[in-house]
Amino acid sequence: MSETLDDPDDPTRLPPRRSDWHSVAVIGSPHEDDFDIALGYLQAADILASHWICNGTNDALPVPIYYNYRHGIELSLKGCIRVAAGCLRRDGSELLPGEPDKLVNASHVIGHLVNRLNQYLSQLLDAPNDRIPEETQETLDWLHQLDENGQTFRYSTVRGGKRAGVVRARPNQQNIDFDADCRRLHDAGWMLYGGVGGYLDSHADLQADYYAELAQHAWW
Repeated sequence: MSETLDDPDDPTRLPPRRSDWHSVAVIGSPHEDDFDIALGYLQAADILASHWICNGTNDALPVPIYYNYRHGIELSLKGCIRVAAGCLRRDGSELLPGEPDKLVNASHVIGHLVNRLNQYLSQLLDAPNDRIPEETQETLDWLHQLDENGQTFRYSTVRGGKRAGVVRARPNQQNIDFDADCRRLHDAGWMLYGGVGGYLDSHADLQADYYAELAQHAWW
């Protein structure tokens, strides 16, 4: 009897082990930050979204794809907030005790994170870099409406408020243009990670160099 070979394109089958060398993954370090984790979630979302787009609809994948994009966006926002806060402190701004750690460690609310980042950007940078780009802002507002607290794409049921109890996260079946949603979330996620985050990282490096040089030439 002939052996049945696994379909190499079957996503439910893991491929054979390549080698001991290729099977090693490195995670964690003293320098790991929100941006490092955000990168992984955004890349995972893109890989899943690309598979969905190229291989036809699979209704088991949209919710995990939404979640990966959303979590990558949340972590990118938190990374940007931390860097912006560090820049403000370096410039001498007096942030309230516990900022921004109290917010970024406790909150999953996209709207709150967006507001805080825009607040810091407006204090730190000149226009047009003093706030999140308009198109990205619109996507973040839309994402906040879809999933305010980071629960909608994690579970089938969520807390519905003080009197509502537990309710279904998606009570009504919908037909959505998921391709368009993927591209919208992709653009927003990478703009926050590489656009806003990249600009803030560059600003922080230049700022640190400036103050270091200033200290070297100080005569008092």
